[in-house]
Amino acid sequence: MRQRSSYPKPFKAQVVRECLQPGATVSSVAISHGINANVIRKWLPIYRDQVPALPAFVPLPPIPKRQADETVVIA
Repeated sequence: MRQRSSYPKPFKAQVVRECLQPGATVSSVAISHGINANVIRKWLPIYRDQVPALPAFVPLPPIPKRQADETVVIA
């Protein structure tokens, strides 16, 4: 008898995000990961509404300073 597989939560969330991409099907994602599609269908309602954690701070490159002698014309 085959042992039941256990998948980490981040992996499940990633698979569900792949299923929600335009043009993706649960079956195609399941095949690409070697998972039964019915297993992924059970994950959909659990992980569909989870918002991926985004960093609280996103560093931006510094804006170059304008020279004082530059003139700006607004038309």
